[in-house]
Amino acid sequence: MRHDRVLQVLWLGWLLLLPLIAEAEEGDLRVEVAAPYIEMHTGPGYVYPVYQVAERGEWVEVLSRRTDWFQVRSHRGHLGWVHVEEMQQTLTENGEPLGVGSFTLDDFRKRNWEFGFLGGDLDGAAVLSAYGGYAFNENLSAELSLSQAVGNYSSEYLVDVNLLSQPFPTWRYSPFFTLGSGMINTKPNTTLVQTEDRTDSTAHVGIGLRAYMTRRFFLRAEFKHYTVFTSRDDNEDFNQWKIGFGFFF
Repeated sequence: MRHDRVLQVLWLGWLLLLPLIAEAEEGDLRVEVAAPYIEMHTGPGYVYPVYQVAERGEWVEVLSRRTDWFQVRSHRGHLGWVHVEEMQQTLTENGEPLGVGSFTLDDFRKRNWEFGFLGGDLDGAAVLSAYGGYAFNENLSAELSLSQAVGNYSSEYLVDVNLLSQPFPTWRYSPFFTLGSGMINTKPNTTLVQTEDRTDSTAHVGIGLRAYMTRRFFLRAEFKHYTVFTSRDDNEDFNQWKIGFGFFF
């Protein structure tokens, strides 16, 4: 049941972000290809095959836009989808470059700040997290995260500070490694367990994956192993996995 609530929260967050990701239709517009050619895909994504090209000097009609993809019609009547980076190599009827500013994978690589929301499992309890991070360079960043986990017998509140290493920052699907420390506060369910709240220090290591989506948005999944340094001189260990989405600027 608690895990169902996690999925519901993530789904609601995604629905709230959809208006920001989607864009309105462009309306009819004719542009001239200035590059040697532009590739026309069968759908709005690189997963769709290229089935036509428009060569230098050809005119195409822009019909609509979906995130970073434009639906166009060639002078031969072929319909296809062209990525924004290629549309930037076209000219309007006035001879000026088509203004289609957009965030790209290169902007994601050069980001300074990012924020996100994730949900998952912490040792059998549903967990929700929010985090923020600052990138010192393409490979190294620092993050602060706040999490709440709700279990059958207690609730846990975590504050984590960690360093994140991203060895392949130019990849659209980029793995990362993380190392950090923090605090965990455990509040027992007083209706079931008569114990005091506890606050202990933690350390963790983890791995994860960022997947750039479009514009300012990306997916993120991660797994962390925690060690809790308790006051009872009896350290505890638990695992946590989460998945969610983030945005950068």
